[in-house]
Amino acid sequence: MTKQEFISSIAALVQKYAPGYGIKCHSAIIAQAINESGWGESELAAKYHNYFGMKCGTKWTGPSVNMTTQEEYQPGTLTEIKDNFRVYSSMEEGVKGYFEFIQLERYQNLKGITDPQQYLETIKVDGYATSSTYVENNMDLVRQYNLTQYDGEGGNTMGATAQDVLNVMRSWIGYSEANGKHKQIIDLYNSHKPLARGYAVKYTDEWCDTTVSAAAIKAGAVDLIGTECGCEKHVEIFKAKGIWIEDGTITPKPGDVIVYNWDDSTQPNDGYSDHIGYVESVSGGTITLIEGNKGEAVARRQIPVGWGYIRGYARPKYASGGSSVPSTPTPPKSVDEIAQDVIKGVYGNNPERSKALAAMGYDPNEVQKRVNAILKQNNAKPSKSIAEVAKDVIAGKYGNDPERRKKLAAEGYDPSAVQAEVNRQLKGSGSTPTYYKVQPGDTLSELAEKYGTTVKQLQSWNGIANANLIYVGQKIRVK
Repeated sequence: MTKQEFISSIAALVQKYAPGYGIKCHSAIIAQAINESGWGESELAAKYHNYFGMKCGTKWTGPSVNMTTQEEYQPGTLTEIKDNFRVYSSMEEGVKGYFEFIQLERYQNLKGITDPQQYLETIKVDGYATSSTYVENNMDLVRQYNLTQYDGEGGNTMGATAQDVLNVMRSWIGYSEANGKHKQIIDLYNSHKPLARGYAVKYTDEWCDTTVSAAAIKAGAVDLIGTECGCEKHVEIFKAKGIWIEDGTITPKPGDVIVYNWDDSTQPNDGYSDHIGYVESVSGGTITLIEGNKGEAVARRQIPVGWGYIRGYARPKYASGGSSVPSTPTPPKSVDEIAQDVIKGVYGNNPERSKALAAMGYDPNEVQKRVNAILKQNNAKPSKSIAEVAKDVIAGKYGNDPERRKKLAAEGYDPSAVQAEVNRQLKGSGSTPTYYKVQPGDTLSELAEKYGTTVKQLQSWNGIANANLIYVGQKIRVK
């Protein structure tokens, strides 16, 4: 790699990640990479992708390597020492690691500095380096290679793209509470400072929005998406950024952030936000999404455009270009599962249905054969009228969506027709759901007694698996 190639590679990554951490001076950081790594040729840089000479310290929990280095504790006197240094998997991870490193409290004064001389003087005083000529040596590089050309608001033309964010989400598919890998996502979120509302997410918390934010952090898109661990609060951030679309009927774009409200199945849907994820693709009227905490795992979901439970979308102002869209992903569902979706009408009618199935990697003819077989085998006929089964739905006997729709379809009912009747009955009776915000010391049994219902009913309404686990601030339906 030539010197100019090294500068260009480092500069692109610095411009990508700096805005997300409030750092406005790029030139000084590029100079640091050149100076600390010897143009990327030091063993620490070439082999371990640590371009900034960052030691492990007490906060680092990743891989490390013990190496010899020199420190200038007294001006003009070099002392050879051995210390543990951070190890990264790539140049990009190494550059991003620099910004994570300077999240330490003593480096917070670097935010907002635009002058490279001031940046270098500040980070030197903060204790980053011991060399008495550190500022001078780096400023020589800034001037010699005109590194200030990479500074300024206009320099962030190589920022995060939609595919950068989606590639992070794809890499996490399968991370779950069962295998414990969801903790890595939560740890990443908590490592980014400042924390939203000062709250560190616990491993037992709901983590759908934590995943959305963590993906933004890892992809260098925090300035575009913001960070939050609560869906409704994140909507406020989207509105403040001017990227919120209060319309669940639009056809979204890859990289859009989708927000759901499970308490309303009709459009327009402007209720309280319950769940969140990213749009991966749209084909033939079907949206493919990647979401955290979907069934306690990072997983894909497929829904029709305009689905009633969609609250709205955020459309981040991504940079153009970026990673190319991958080939058609491996189908996330079995043929049996996709056939059940076809029976429910998720993919509409032909020829659009066949196009949608093919775009997702399925053989439309194979799916249709399975559909025919299921319909032939399924002799179940509804045993109750729509009005009767709607009452059962209201009573919570069918649980919450999407499981509720599956149960209804399996019994031979049209889920949409049942929901329409549910809405009619609720409207006619004047009965609307009542919600309660959990306070310190509350338990489900106490709330059930207070509102004249049962713990089992509260669990059913709110999808609570463990009756002993509710959280302060959680919004739950009580009537």
